[in-house]
Amino acid sequence: MLVSGRVSIAQTTTDANDAPHAAPVSIVSLLAQSESHKTKRVQVSGFMVPDFEGERLYLHEEDYQAGLYMNSLYLALSPAQREQFKPMDKHYVTLEAFFHGRRSTEDTFAGELWDVREVTVMNRRTESRR
Repeated sequence: MLVSGRVSIAQTTTDANDAPHAAPVSIVSLLAQSESHKTKRVQVSGFMVPDFEGERLYLHEEDYQAGLYMNSLYLALSPAQREQFKPMDKHYVTLEAFFHGRRSTEDTFAGELWDVREVTVMNRRTESRR
């Protein structure tokens, strides 16, 4: 049996100041359906790392370590942003940016995030042992 789901990332939310914010979306949905997504503002979380071809947001730290580039999104950062976000490299982060899906089969990433804003390091949960 096949089950089909529909992902909507075009929605925005507003805070008390009435400023629009992107609705959260899973990096998995962006990776899985990257070719069908048009340019939209998203809020997404993943493992941020520098790379010789540019910064990337990976699904997992293990994907980075294994070189699984198709499990990553390219981060288009300005030189000032590279410096600003340097302390967040190799951390799980949540960020808001515009997303555009993979443009060609020659891309080594599943999509691109640009006009990156509001990058925050995620707190790791610690599991208590009993």
